[in-house]
Amino acid sequence: MDTLSFLQRVLPSEGFFVTTVINPDGNKQGFFSTVEELAKTVVALDQRGNNTYFAISAFIEKGSRKQDNVRATKVLALDIDCGETKPFPSWKEGLVALGKFVKDVGLPKPMIVHSGNGLHVYWVLDRELPPDEWKPLAEALKAATIAKKFEVDTGLTANSALVLRPIGTHNPKNGKEVSLLLDAEPTTVAAMQVALADHVLIRRHHTPTSKLSQALVVENTLPPSNPMAVAAKCQQIGWAIKNQADVSEPMWYSLLGVAAYCQDPESTAIAWSEQHPSFDVDNTLRKLEQWKRVTTGPTTCAKFNTDRPDGCKGCKFKDKIGSPARLGVQYQEVAAPTDAIDPVSTDIPVPKPYKRTADGIKLTIDDTDVDVCKFDLYPVSYGRDESLGYETVRYHWKRPHIGWQELVLRQAYLAEGSREFPAAIADQGIVLNGKHQTGYFQHMLRAYMEELRQRRTMTNLYATMGWKENYNQFVIGDTIMRRNPDGSVMEDSVTLASINSKLSHDLYGVSGDMDSWIEFTRLAEKANLDTHMFALCVSLSSPLYAFTGLKGLTISLYGPTGGGKTLAQLWMQSVWGNPDKLHFAAKFTQNTLFSRMGLYSNMPMTIDEATMMQDKDVGDFLYWVSQGRDKARLNRNAEERDAKTFAMPVTVSTNKSMAAKLVSSGMDTDAQMARLLEVTVKPSPLFTKDSEAGRKVYDFLNSTYGHVGRAFIKNLLELGPSALKTIIADANATFANRYDCKFAGEERYWEQAIILADLAGKLAKDWGLIKFDHVRGITWVLDQMGAIRKTAQESKVDAFDLLGEYLNDTASSALTVFHQDGQKATVDYSRLPRSSIYVRFDLHRKTVGDHFDHGVVMLDRAHFRKWLSVRGGDYKSFIQELTEEGIVATPKSQKAYLGKDSPIKLGQTYVIGVNLNHPRLQGILDKESQNAEDLALGQLKAL
Repeated sequence: MDTLSFLQRVLPSEGFFVTTVINPDGNKQGFFSTVEELAKTVVALDQRGNNTYFAISAFIEKGSRKQDNVRATKVLALDIDCGETKPFPSWKEGLVALGKFVKDVGLPKPMIVHSGNGLHVYWVLDRELPPDEWKPLAEALKAATIAKKFEVDTGLTANSALVLRPIGTHNPKNGKEVSLLLDAEPTTVAAMQVALADHVLIRRHHTPTSKLSQALVVENTLPPSNPMAVAAKCQQIGWAIKNQADVSEPMWYSLLGVAAYCQDPESTAIAWSEQHPSFDVDNTLRKLEQWKRVTTGPTTCAKFNTDRPDGCKGCKFKDKIGSPARLGVQYQEVAAPTDAIDPVSTDIPVPKPYKRTADGIKLTIDDTDVDVCKFDLYPVSYGRDESLGYETVRYHWKRPHIGWQELVLRQAYLAEGSREFPAAIADQGIVLNGKHQTGYFQHMLRAYMEELRQRRTMTNLYATMGWKENYNQFVIGDTIMRRNPDGSVMEDSVTLASINSKLSHDLYGVSGDMDSWIEFTRLAEKANLDTHMFALCVSLSSPLYAFTGLKGLTISLYGPTGGGKTLAQLWMQSVWGNPDKLHFAAKFTQNTLFSRMGLYSNMPMTIDEATMMQDKDVGDFLYWVSQGRDKARLNRNAEERDAKTFAMPVTVSTNKSMAAKLVSSGMDTDAQMARLLEVTVKPSPLFTKDSEAGRKVYDFLNSTYGHVGRAFIKNLLELGPSALKTIIADANATFANRYDCKFAGEERYWEQAIILADLAGKLAKDWGLIKFDHVRGITWVLDQMGAIRKTAQESKVDAFDLLGEYLNDTASSALTVFHQDGQKATVDYSRLPRSSIYVRFDLHRKTVGDHFDHGVVMLDRAHFRKWLSVRGGDYKSFIQELTEEGIVATPKSQKAYLGKDSPIKLGQTYVIGVNLNHPRLQGILDKESQNAEDLALGQLKAL
């Protein structure tokens, strides 16, 4: 790992980054806006012999490397000093102690750096933390080192302005390079919070005057405790009351620490002390008041265990409470919150033995209320999350200082013994005190969800739009339309997966009114906008794709500016929702594109300015659209993720022909061309005269949208899936006769898309959803089929074309050998390859003056196959085509000496032999005959 890679790993992404040099002549520091600049400077400083460090945080402003200027930190770090006068004699002893510390605390594996003498230890986090979130975690790590007696420089552990030596620099004390000893993957913040939960420091309302007193107590948030209940339930206090004469002074003071937080503390303190031989009322009350004054809470169970180690054995409350004072507390149960997001869900009662109190949710054990959580919470729903592929449960919890938030868990995490549960809740902001409280919280969530199950049915979380439940439901935005058994259709709001909830609502909302949009479609026919009529039919046909074998087709609207291509796409999207948000820009990553297509699912995709798409990407784009699914990818566990699926038309607008881009990519284009329906859009007078008409259309579409698509789907659902399949089958059977057209087998993509567009236009017209003659749009595209077919035909590349391209590309590596009857073979030395030979021509004629009448060309098979794969061609198809033409001339051994008869000595090579006696290859023989004559003539002139 070099310096730059190291710094990129451990530092936040933004802010000012600091390097410091600490030399005998003084300290200096510099601030840099990028990690790359920092790394370059660190390396340069180190090379000049400076004692070079970097700060582990990013800072808000230049000039100050102080903690109050820290923007964010991405690591927790320890500095372990090693050496003769240090805690560890060598770094190896330090490494052993570190291993024990990590194991004892249960920390994730850290990244370990040898600093030249000692060790620098980094827990690189999965996200950068602001100071108020980083500090408590760093303080907890510091507390853990102290608790485990792990000797590190604790003064630095919680210092966010800490400087350490970066990898790749050198320690001036011994000249050793700072190097990586052990690498480790970034760890989640939640994992660190869980591991350090027992060491988190509780912030108190005031600082006790005595540090000793502070160590004896827990923070008090309790109402006054019942002293009789405490004495009855706490073994230590019960023993002390019965054996007052045997109670030591430290334990007596601990008793007063509990009495101080009981009802009538003075009487309680006296009752628990008066039988001691040295009892004095004034002294007892003075000590009681002292406890109240210098501490913030009652004595802990841990302190009693220290005073009398065997006294807590067998206690049923061990590890369940922090202080005996909890044993006499009974919280009043309160009503459900009135400010809840989902008031209906709050009607679900908290399951017994849990109860809702003003101090959060408690668990009652033998009339003692034990903390479960310090906040309110209620269940919301359960069901399968389509985006995740498993069952989830959802709650609302009231986060302190923030308000109601959602808690979403995989249902499996509620199972008893789930190791993932603590990290799952910590990832969402809930960190509890120890295993017991976490266990209570998990059990409470499980029991609470069971209460909800008794009252509510399952609510699935949908991650995509479109058809559901065997085509009996359709999701559009946050609405689901359901077909009832009697054929009626009802609408209901639907819960969406959180990742798509806001997005789908913004995309598939409604605006304006449906009648205005329908009336506006008259413009398409009135202004002779044939392209737009066809585009609207394509848009409406999108839900029908799922009922056919057609998963997807790319329709390219190609032509110069002024044809209204983009407006046609916006009009298409206004059928379903907000056109401005649904319309997709051409600058996209593949993951973003497929994510959006997976979301749209059965509604159309439109992409603006596909001219921006790289030529080499066009073929892949056309193929994956027609597959109706994303490429297979792995998740973080190296398991194949569920691919996003869809069935839809994808319409692109472009000023440069997509077919031309496909050809210029150099790939084999036959299969991809069949997946592209490219229509030419001519300029329209409506848009070329001035920009006013286009602006009015744009403004209308962006203010009136989303209604017709819902009405169209409702009608489809009323027909039902069986009727729809029958209607589509009938459309396929009658289309050719109705339009007097015929499609070839390789045109099946075009055929099905146009038939579905025709059917959707007819249905929409019959249902009163459009006011133009859809037949005009269909006729317009059919009239272009001749040009479309010609483009596809001209773009076809056969085996002879591929062979010709290969021979041109390898001309400098081709050896030509002339053969005459009764003569020794002659090499064309004027074109002798300088190194490798990939092609060999063997040309035959009877005498010197004759033309070559036959010949064979041998290709280096391995080189040709590699060239062909880069070119996107198929080797088997290439050989099959040559075989069908009867010109394969490969030797039986499939090997040949390509350098034979020449000074270039090469071993045998696997070859492909092609007979040049074919009309498509005759030109090679003619050309070589001319070359031979020119060569002979040149030799005569030289003589």
